[in-house]
Amino acid sequence: MRNRLLHSDRYACSVLLTLCLCFVPVTMRAQSQLTDTIADKIHLIDEVTVSTTGRSRNVISTAPTQLVTQKQLLYQGVTDLSDALRRFSGVNVRDYGGAGGVKTISVRSLGSQHTAVAYDGITITDAQSGQIDLSRFSLDNIRSLSLTIGDNDDIFLPARTVASAAVLRLQTEVPDFTEKSYRMKAEVKTGSFGLLNPYLRYDQQLGKRVSLSAYGDYLRADNHYPFRLVNGKFVTTEKRNNNFIETNRAEANVQVHTSETGLLQGKVYYYSAFRQLPGPVILYNSVSREQETDRNFFAQLHYQTLLGPLWHLQLNGKFNWTYTHYQDKGNQYPDGILSNYYYQREYYGSGTLMFTPTNHWAFAYAADYAYNNFNSNTTAGVRPYRNTVLQTLTAKYQSSHFLLTARLLGSIYQNGAKNGASSKSANRLSPSVSLSFKPFEQQDFYIRASYKDIFRVATFSENYFARYSSRDVNPEIARQFNVGVTYSLQQADSWLQHVNITADGYYNKVKDKIVAVPFNMFFWTIINLGRVDIWGTDVNVDASIALNSRHRLLLNGAYTLQLASNMTDPQSKYYKNQIVYTPKNLGSASVSWENPWVNVVLHATMSSARYTVEDHKPENRLPGYGEWGAALYRTFKFKSFEMAARLDGINLGNKQYCIVKSYPMPGRSFKVTLSLTI
Repeated sequence: MRNRLLHSDRYACSVLLTLCLCFVPVTMRAQSQLTDTIADKIHLIDEVTVSTTGRSRNVISTAPTQLVTQKQLLYQGVTDLSDALRRFSGVNVRDYGGAGGVKTISVRSLGSQHTAVAYDGITITDAQSGQIDLSRFSLDNIRSLSLTIGDNDDIFLPARTVASAAVLRLQTEVPDFTEKSYRMKAEVKTGSFGLLNPYLRYDQQLGKRVSLSAYGDYLRADNHYPFRLVNGKFVTTEKRNNNFIETNRAEANVQVHTSETGLLQGKVYYYSAFRQLPGPVILYNSVSREQETDRNFFAQLHYQTLLGPLWHLQLNGKFNWTYTHYQDKGNQYPDGILSNYYYQREYYGSGTLMFTPTNHWAFAYAADYAYNNFNSNTTAGVRPYRNTVLQTLTAKYQSSHFLLTARLLGSIYQNGAKNGASSKSANRLSPSVSLSFKPFEQQDFYIRASYKDIFRVATFSENYFARYSSRDVNPEIARQFNVGVTYSLQQADSWLQHVNITADGYYNKVKDKIVAVPFNMFFWTIINLGRVDIWGTDVNVDASIALNSRHRLLLNGAYTLQLASNMTDPQSKYYKNQIVYTPKNLGSASVSWENPWVNVVLHATMSSARYTVEDHKPENRLPGYGEWGAALYRTFKFKSFEMAARLDGINLGNKQYCIVKSYPMPGRSFKVTLSLTI
């Protein structure tokens, strides 16, 4: 049995490597580099439209950065945000299945709490769990999606944005008023398992300096998809039940150019969701009565301006309110029902000052303050709160061959409770440094290296929940080491229009790692491991090949190899075991054919096996999987409006697999998207 398992992992690894490497064109020519100084890279107003297909940003970056635009998401056949993240290397998506279901990510096996999610430049937080459910956001409103592992080369950032091991940035659409003063887009998606998802966005220019945009969408799905249930020699076809979801999402944005150099942006966001929780698939017990209601509201302000020719100022403010209600019915509860509610609030402010004395040097100081409180009927009335102070001091040097960034982060977490005992406070200084070197003048080839020391404190759930928590959970300290190379070729007059290749090797050393293992979709078992060592390799390839003036192939591939081992106790039987829910191999690939008739996309994602608990017995192993899909899309442009149609086939091989144990993913499904832009 063990030999078969090892053979399966080796086979998955070889397949993924072959898919990624087959995208690398053999013929490559050098291209002269454009000059790039710090002064050239500082933009007061970030409204750059990316028209190329390659992920150009991660070429010169000192840290691994993956960037895709809205157009790239289309030609890769991406269906939602979690699908987009599966195409990134180093990312492990945890998905319970079904449209609108809970989706979280772990970057380089560090856990979802180590990944910050920034929405239009301001970080989204969840002090309760530390995990951001990415199903709350729609790709329909996203202009670009980027993931930076380590420190970003943009030093003009709030302290909170760099206070995590990785940052996922979601940039929403910026209205274009070059042709007219308004724009409206209506879209509807429908498909298998009762999916219905209408969307509406309206942009209006109110004056020379003021614009307004608003969007909203509604999603509902039954998610009663079939799956196979194996009971020894017997195999039956069942249907997922208690899996209905309904969400509403709305957002309004205002943008004001206060002066020639000043920009004020405001955002109001609201999200509401009701979802039934299907529970794990257990033999002879398919009944689940769990359900969850979520509400989230936040309002944020961003102001940016120049203070003279050398000084840049940025101010941010935000209020966030989140409500969650979990309910389960059963005879095991008093009065036949369990009803838990959770409230959290946050008040956040940030200021960043940047000084650019020369074209080669830049310095920045950022200070953030946040107050979080939390109350629930599951914490015995403790009502915890936290004051957080984050400060960064950053220096950056850039020349034609070198890009160097050094940063020191100071973190202070003061914990308290209005009733009862609080968890212990924490503080730490966290240094980081990163370097990019361009050895050849006439080639876009870069060598990079980086180090980042970071830590995270336990969340309110990990500290205060009546079940599976402890006030004595130690902060988790992660030290990240990365070395990598990147190569980029851009040549519009050749059959090979562009190719980008990045490869990174990394080592993460984690002390007191906090591991969350799902008990069900809502409750988690918290395990604190003494030490985890994570070794890995990430490879990304994308290319564009012109077949002729009207036909083009767009190729994309990503591969991750990661060994995340429990190194806590050499005497333990779990010593050197792969940590839970961490596959050794992950990969994705897509091929798009652009033509005058109907654009065609083929795509695939793959994962090797992983274990659901520390004990690596065969019964605790989740098999690896590979699924593939296809998309057809076409845009029709008229004089005053634009129409688009798209058909997606997802998991066309009807592969049954689980990302989380006993939570089967949907099989073959289809989705149709129709949109109208005026």
